[in-house]
Amino acid sequence: MYDPPAPSAGGVDPRPFLLSIARTQDVATVTWAGLRGPYQLVGKSDLNQAGWQAVGGSTHDTSATVSVQEGNAFLTVSGPNPNFLGARDCRFCHRTVHTAWTNTAHASALLTLKNIGQDKNARCLPCHTVGYGLPNGFVDELTTPHLAGVQCENCHGPAGTHAENFEDPSMRPPVTVSAKICGGCHNDFHHPTYDEWLHAGHANVSEPGMFNAGVGRMFQCGVCHSGAVRMAVVNDYDAGGDGTKVVPPTINDANNMAQTCAICHDPHVRSTETLPGLDLAAKPAQLRNPIGSAKFMSFITSTNATNFAAQYDPDIQLCGQCHNERGATWANTTARPPHHSPQYNILIGQAVDPRFDTNTLQGELVRFNQMPAGHGDPTIPAPWGNPAQCTTCHNRADHLESPTPATPNYTGHKFEVQLLACADCHGFLDDPLAEEIAEGGVHFIQAGIHDGIKKTMTELNRWAATKIPGLDTPGHTNYVAFIGTNAPASVVPWEFTNIGQLNTGKRAPGSAGQNRIPAAVKQSRFLLYLVEHDASYGVHNPPYARYLLQTAQRLAAEAPPVPAE
Repeated sequence: MYDPPAPSAGGVDPRPFLLSIARTQDVATVTWAGLRGPYQLVGKSDLNQAGWQAVGGSTHDTSATVSVQEGNAFLTVSGPNPNFLGARDCRFCHRTVHTAWTNTAHASALLTLKNIGQDKNARCLPCHTVGYGLPNGFVDELTTPHLAGVQCENCHGPAGTHAENFEDPSMRPPVTVSAKICGGCHNDFHHPTYDEWLHAGHANVSEPGMFNAGVGRMFQCGVCHSGAVRMAVVNDYDAGGDGTKVVPPTINDANNMAQTCAICHDPHVRSTETLPGLDLAAKPAQLRNPIGSAKFMSFITSTNATNFAAQYDPDIQLCGQCHNERGATWANTTARPPHHSPQYNILIGQAVDPRFDTNTLQGELVRFNQMPAGHGDPTIPAPWGNPAQCTTCHNRADHLESPTPATPNYTGHKFEVQLLACADCHGFLDDPLAEEIAEGGVHFIQAGIHDGIKKTMTELNRWAATKIPGLDTPGHTNYVAFIGTNAPASVVPWEFTNIGQLNTGKRAPGSAGQNRIPAAVKQSRFLLYLVEHDASYGVHNPPYARYLLQTAQRLAAEAPPVPAE
């Protein structure tokens, strides 16, 4: 995928961008980045000298080695003039996309300037028109009306050469999910969306080289950890595919294109949907998925792209697409705790796969799921419900009356919790101490959950200490299964094989011990780690988090012993 060296006002900058000049004696190696050649290296010996002189011939390469005879030389690179067409010509082949684009805010970007009397402002025009300041770009509405607004060529580059050679793949404008395309305009103190996103976890693939293992790893983890992979499978699904013809990205793209702007926002489509029963936009800001839903979601990972097509549900809210428990259940999870992503499930009160929703505890039916309540209910207005779910607290924008570089606006794209969102929903926003009151409430909830986590661990430890006979007798069957060759004090007998973060530095039983752990203990530890890995410590759904921990404590307290032999 095309990844420009830096964001540029107006989207794709078709001009070549000089990257480096390295000189060794009388030889200079010049490298540059560009959208399309041919390129021409030019130079001069004195910057006061008029004009640049060609150095060597034109090339489609992005580097050159040249001889430098003078003591000093200045080199740069030039490219062909952009050939802008305007969306009016793109529509002949791309009619469906063009029709959808006409309903977006991008299409009327110049009008927004006219409405505030800034349509002649040279500082604003590069981001509200096509190619302003470049050869063949926008001049004014009278001269170049076809280049008004933000159009196809802002994001894909000049299309004239493509139109003239539409059967030549090398002439096709680039398609990319690089955030730098958006970042040239969606930045600075007025709307620092890109600048905020750079500081968010979404801006980086979580582990360097995560997809070096290849395609299988991409489809297993890349659906959520790589924007390049996700767009490959989503585009296939949107086109009616079943995953059998997905073209995976390169390893480099999978490793470097994280959850960028285009993964959450569809640049071509503006939805008019509303949340069921509410006068609230379901997909504001051209989101690909709604901001609220109450359907169970647990994406079971697989190394095959057909797995995505079989499970993808576009009606699941945007954050829940990835922030779900990833197919984990107490019955199939012995190797490791559930993934660090059950936030959506905790939020909507459905954190256990429906197949394991009920169980019998001393003859009494136990339900692990409670339907949406409080912060997770998208069907009830605030403060008792929360139709916008995650976005309410994590995307709360703050638009100042007079922003400055020192005091910029905030668009919500750091995804950090904004405590004033609590005050906004619960009706005390006007209180001078609103943020402090909200913080106190959050700490109160979290203190209770931290206490519940400790109590659950105490019950599990008590079960291990009192209901595993022979655990203190070397050579005993249970000792061998649970302790093995480890120091007894280092072993947590109820833990997952790959021990969870609640017992970092300790050891856990292998497969022999895992096979002896009763279902009630497996259920208890599973619920415990769902709450722990949600990481809000109750704030996402206070009553449900408490309920899960209380249920986990009951399960551990009443779990049967391990057989003596």
